[in-house]
Amino acid sequence: MLIRFLGGAVICATAVGVLSAQSPIPLPIETTQTTIPIPAIRIDVGSPLTTAPSRLMNRPFGYPGTTISNALPALQMPPALAKPTQPAKPEPMQEAAPAPHTPNTHLLANGGCGAIACPPAACAACCDPCGPPGRLWIDAGYWYGTITGQNVPPLVSAAPPGTPRAQAGALGQPNTTVLYPTGKVNDNWRSGFYLNTGLWFDKCQTCGIEGNLFFLGTSRERSVSGSDGTNIVTRPFFNTQNGMPDTQLVSFPNVLAGTVTVDSRSNFIGGGVNFIKNLCCTPCSRFDLLVGYHYMSLEDEINIRENLTSLPGQPNVTPGTQFVVNDNFRTSNTFNGVNIGVSTDRRYSHWYLGARAGVALGNVHQQVDINGSTTITSPGFAPRTFSGGLLAQPSNIGTYERDRFAAIPWLGVRLGLHVTPRIRTYVGYDFMYFSNVVRAGDQIDLRVNPTQIPPRTNGVTGPAFPTFTPRETGAAINAIRFGIEARY
Repeated sequence: MLIRFLGGAVICATAVGVLSAQSPIPLPIETTQTTIPIPAIRIDVGSPLTTAPSRLMNRPFGYPGTTISNALPALQMPPALAKPTQPAKPEPMQEAAPAPHTPNTHLLANGGCGAIACPPAACAACCDPCGPPGRLWIDAGYWYGTITGQNVPPLVSAAPPGTPRAQAGALGQPNTTVLYPTGKVNDNWRSGFYLNTGLWFDKCQTCGIEGNLFFLGTSRERSVSGSDGTNIVTRPFFNTQNGMPDTQLVSFPNVLAGTVTVDSRSNFIGGGVNFIKNLCCTPCSRFDLLVGYHYMSLEDEINIRENLTSLPGQPNVTPGTQFVVNDNFRTSNTFNGVNIGVSTDRRYSHWYLGARAGVALGNVHQQVDINGSTTITSPGFAPRTFSGGLLAQPSNIGTYERDRFAAIPWLGVRLGLHVTPRIRTYVGYDFMYFSNVVRAGDQIDLRVNPTQIPPRTNGVTGPAFPTFTPRETGAAINAIRFGIEARY
C-alpha cells in the first residue's frame, strides 16, 4: 500500500514539473517599442505567430525596424500595461513624373488615333500638329465631272420626202423631226484636274495658307446633217411677218443640196486662295475656318454653219450658186468674290474622312457675243459677204456686257487611306452651284423677220427680229475626284 502511494506521488510530482516548465514566465514589458538584442530566431512559414511570414524569415529581432511588437503580433499585452502609440506621420507623396510625350506622327504605327494623346495642360509644350506631319502639302487629283447642260432651241429639223415645201420641217407639223438638239447640250461627263497646295505658318498647324486650281476639259458636241437633195433637211424659225412657223432649206429635192453643222462647246475653270485658322483640334481630328478669294469662269459657244449649193429647181437663183451661212453665239461668265467656309478632317486608324463646305459671294461679269454672216458665190462672180446669217441678224448682233451679284455654294467630301504618315490617297465628291450665269443656248431667238435675211434685195420691212434679251440661269457642277496627297 505504501509502495503504491509513493509511486503515485512521484508521478504527480513529475507531471507538475513538466507543466511548470511549459508555462510562460511573466516578463517586465517596456511600454516603448525597443529592440531587444537577442539571437535571431527562425519562424516557419506556416507559423501562427505571424500574419506575413515571408517578411520575417531569417530576420533577427535586432534587424532595423524589427521590434517585439511588430515581430510577434500574436502576443497580446494586457490593456492596462499597453501604452498608446503615436500615429505615424504620413510621408509626403511625390508627384509622378509626366510620361514622356510621343508625337502624333506615330499614330499609324501604334494602331490608330486614341492610342496616344497629348494632355491638355501640356499642349503648349508638346505642340502636336492636328493632322498628318509636314508643314507643306501638295494634293493632286483626277477630276471627272459634268456641268448642267445648255437649253438649246431646235436648230435642225427634217421631214420625209414628198412633204410640201411650205410645211417641210416646220415646228408643230406632225411629220417634222428635230435632228438637233435631242436633249440638253454639253452635259456629258469629262476629265479634268484638281490641285491644292498649302503651307502652315507654324509647326503646331494652327495658321496657314492654301491655293487651289480646278478645271474640266472642253465639252464638245458636233452634229452634221444634210443631203445631196434627196432628203429634206431644214432650219426652223418663227416668221414674224406672218406669225407662222417657217424654215430655211438646207436640202430639198431639185432645189438645194447641202449640210448644216452645229458645233457646241463648254469650258469651266476655277480656283482661289484661302487663309486657314484652326478652331478646334484633337490628336485625331481638326476643324478649320477658311477665308479667302474665289475665282470661277464658265464659257459656252454654239456655232451653226451651212454649206449649200443651189439646184436647177431653185427659182431666181443660178444653179451652182454656193451659200455659206454662219450664226455664232458665245457667252462667258467670270466670277470674282470672297470665299468663306469650314473644313474638317477625322482619322480612324489608317483611314480618314474629310469634308469641306462654304459659299463664295461676289460679282459675275457676264458677256454675250453674237455674230453672223452670209457669203454668196455665184458662178463667174466674186464672193459677196453680208452681215447676218439666219438667227444672228443686225438686230441682235453685237457684244453685250453687264455685272451681276452671284453666289457659289460648294461642298466636298472624301474618304482616304494613310499609305504612310506623310502620304495618303483618297476618293471624293465635289459639288458647286454657279448662280446667275448666261448660257449660249439661252441667248438664241427663233423669231426672225425674213426680210433681214441676206442678200436683202427688197429692203427690210416690219419689226426687227431676232432681238437680244439676256436670259440668266444656274449651272451645277458635279465631280468625282481621285487623288493623292503628300506632305513635307
